[in-house]
Amino acid sequence: MTAVEDGWKAIEIARAEHFDFVITDLGMPGLDGWGVLDKLLEFQFPPRVIVMTADAAEGHRKLVEQKGGWGYVEKTYLVQEIKKALKAPPRD
Repeated sequence: MTAVEDGWKAIEIARAEHFDFVITDLGMPGLDGWGVLDKLLEFQFPPRVIVMTADAAEGHRKLVEQKGGWGYVEKTYLVQEIKKALKAPPRD
């Protein structure tokens, strides 16, 4: 497991080593979670990206899916939803 302090650092590390999945928070300093999602999905072999937030808003889940995210988790349901997302079959 690797943890970083901001979105730009996450992208830097993800370029240097391969991750099967990345969990990103929408609210982060520097590059926010939306930016991290977009940047990671530009990789030749992108990781599965799970987006989480404490500030859930209507439409977030749908937008994550439209952008190509693997899962969306409201922090109140974090552990339960991460297990569910990781068990899901790959999307085409």
